[in-house]
Amino acid sequence: MKRFVPGVIILLSLAGCASVSEKSPGDTMEAAAAARDRGDWDAARKIYARSFTDTNLAQTSPRFRAVLHYEYGRSLGVTCRFKEAEQELTVAHDLDKKSGGVFYISLTELARLNLAQKKYTEAVAYFESVLTELEPEIASKKAPDFYVAVLDDYALALSGAGRPKNAETAAKRAAEIRATAPAAESWAGADRTPYGTQCAKT
Repeated sequence: MKRFVPGVIILLSLAGCASVSEKSPGDTMEAAAAARDRGDWDAARKIYARSFTDTNLAQTSPRFRAVLHYEYGRSLGVTCRFKEAEQELTVAHDLDKKSGGVFYISLTELARLNLAQKKYTEAVAYFESVLTELEPEIASKKAPDFYVAVLDDYALALSGAGRPKNAETAAKRAAEIRATAPAAESWAGADRTPYGTQCAKT
């Protein structure tokens, strides 16, 4: 049975909760998240990067490390280090898949990272992997905002890849869900990673 868990941000936070042995990496994650939340993604990137040198990191759970790689990948992508971002998000995906985590979240970010670079064919492939993991009826009812956002972005990627008919189908499905579920609004603002918007010099 395919899994669907609606509280994406909550899930990531829970997965990143530190135990006693994870206290130091957990503190680092909090500092990086604070920098990210105030819009300083480059500072967040540097803090996340330093966390990998923490001697306590090896004692953390795979779920914790998956979140760390995920957040580091996002910060790399925002600061235009696209190749490194893709590598980190891929590591996050692999860790989550092996440990029973919500691996389609990192797949969604990989899709959006490629979409931001106008690598439409690659983005389409990632979005299709995400959609394969979701049960449409469950997704549209339990987390319509997430599902609609994925469909909207999938439509953009399809259009960019020269598949207008498929793009129209995806957009139509998103519109149908939006019409029946008031909560089905595409992610925006703090919920959406602003890839490629803060190209750092160092």
